[in-house]
Amino acid sequence: MAVTVRLFAAARAAAGVSQLEVAAGSVQGILDSLVESHPALRQVLPQCSYLLDELALHDLGSQVNDDSTLDILPPFAGG
Repeated sequence: MAVTVRLFAAARAAAGVSQLEVAAGSVQGILDSLVESHPALRQVLPQCSYLLDELALHDLGSQVNDDSTLDILPPFAGG
């Protein structure tokens, strides 16, 4: 079992993929492991918002369990 991480817009471009499977852990631990494997994310992640199972997430120390989905959402421009 694993956590599904979905990357959107600039995060997807930086990682070169739209979805990854990672081990459960804290949000910060997951983000750190993503930066290790996809260094370009280091520039994008500080501006991102996060959803955990479709709910806004503000505490990067929160635990993410197996079978959860973590969405990484960079700021969007639009009109």
